[in-house]
Amino acid sequence: MGHPGLRFPSLLVAVLLAWAAPVAAEVVRIGGTGGAIGVLTHLGKPFEEQTGIVLEVIPSLGSGGGIKAVGDGALELSITGRYLSASELARGLREAATLRTPYVFATSKSEPVTMGGQGIVAAFADVSAAWPDGTRIKPILRPRAEDDNVVISALFPGMAAALESARGRPELSIATTDQDNADLAETLPGSFIGATYTQLIMEKRDLRLVAIDGVPPGMATFESGRYRYGKVFHIISPRQPSVAAARFVQFLSSEDGVRALREGGCLPGTE
Repeated sequence: MGHPGLRFPSLLVAVLLAWAAPVAAEVVRIGGTGGAIGVLTHLGKPFEEQTGIVLEVIPSLGSGGGIKAVGDGALELSITGRYLSASELARGLREAATLRTPYVFATSKSEPVTMGGQGIVAAFADVSAAWPDGTRIKPILRPRAEDDNVVISALFPGMAAALESARGRPELSIATTDQDNADLAETLPGSFIGATYTQLIMEKRDLRLVAIDGVPPGMATFESGRYRYGKVFHIISPRQPSVAAARFVQFLSSEDGVRALREGGCLPGTE
């Protein structure tokens, strides 16, 4: 049997090692619509600085995938471009917060462009629609289930019919994800896409934004109401979110959070 006095140093070493071992940081996992991935990533640093909690952004889930992941317990939060369905509400999910961003149209053309609202619709509906220099406008479509179709159909009268008509044009491309949409627009001459302002500025896309009725999209014109076209992102959580997830939701309305949102092309609040 060892001498009792030898046990204390061993115990002291064990305590010191335990004290020196790094403590795993709390993590909030969030994912969902591709149009918001950039701003979420941007929010991560100030959120961690304020709270010590890591925001882990999971890409490529889409709105439906992110919502399902929260319902399954794989994510603490998701961000979606649509409202929750009745079945999703029945699973105990809820809207914890909303964000707003300008909804914009963009092109690979090098010169600035302005269009009227009906010109936006005609770009999808009219096979002969052309840019001011006479080159053909080449719109890029999204899958029927994509949230943005609902957004622009609500914003522009006649857009739903224009999109349906455009689906009959075999020469037009369909971009599956928000990132595919921007990738294709950058490489296609004369391209024309709808996208969120936050995505295009956060991803530093090589695209020109289209002014509508002479009003350029941007945070100043959007917040003042001069630029009237926007999209709402919905932050989705379980009915009883984790403490860390609840702190992220609170952070979005804090001074640091609002500053970071503005930098990322978003505003907090409701519609």
